[in-house]
Amino acid sequence: MRTWPDSAKPFPVVLQRNSFSPRLSARAGDVWRAMQDVVVDQSAAVGWTPARYESTGTMFIVRSMTVTHVRELRFEDQLVGRTWPVRARRDMLFTREVRLFAATELVAAASQEWAYLSRALEPIRAGPDIYSAFVREEGFPSVELPPHTPIAGQPMHRSTFRTWHVWMDPFGHLNHPAYVDFCDEATSRVLAKAGQPALQLSPLAEAVHFRAALGAEEDVTTEVQLLGDVGDDAVLLGHRILIGDKVCATAKTVRRLLGVPRDAWRGAFGG
Repeated sequence: MRTWPDSAKPFPVVLQRNSFSPRLSARAGDVWRAMQDVVVDQSAAVGWTPARYESTGTMFIVRSMTVTHVRELRFEDQLVGRTWPVRARRDMLFTREVRLFAATELVAAASQEWAYLSRALEPIRAGPDIYSAFVREEGFPSVELPPHTPIAGQPMHRSTFRTWHVWMDPFGHLNHPAYVDFCDEATSRVLAKAGQPALQLSPLAEAVHFRAALGAEEDVTTEVQLLGDVGDDAVLLGHRILIGDKVCATAKTVRRLLGVPRDAWRGAFGG
């Protein structure tokens, strides 16, 4: 059964060497970056290049994104991506689907919610030029996190760092995949402190809801908490990313620790 519309043309995807962990598997944040490249390529293919957005004083930013990883991406994978708009709300909020393939094998999928804004970050309504370029295709399933069995009473773990100027994206803030990096780093620090092999962290799924931008030289706090069990060998983790008391993003990640019994998560996270 076809899982994408005919209008969703393939775009080549290249993951650079620095996208891969010592296990030669791509990090979750870099899978998100690959999906962003597919969306940018598709936008440019219909005439909406980064330069055109800049000339019109408009932009799309991600409000939320959910990703599932069918398997980890390997260094030797020859990847292509497909993406298509699904629906629009109030002419300002748009849903888009993204799929990554290794040859014909589906390896990752995403559902994204985008907001159409001015460069001053004010919501604006999309006009006919946007709708004529981005043709919506309905009837294909969206991506959701897998079900979990809740675990109550787990402590919250916090860490703080300062952002760098060289991390800023073309809009002058941290690009949305960086938030996934921050979640995984917070998780990895808890695991490493407990003597667990943090480099064995393997992504199954994640969802992030974005509330505020992060700029340079910001003191950012990341929180991570064990929320539940997923399947036979994975867990659900909850995250918040804050500046002071301001919540900039909330997230959930589904992760397994390769070669380590799932009970190790409760020991590491204090349950």
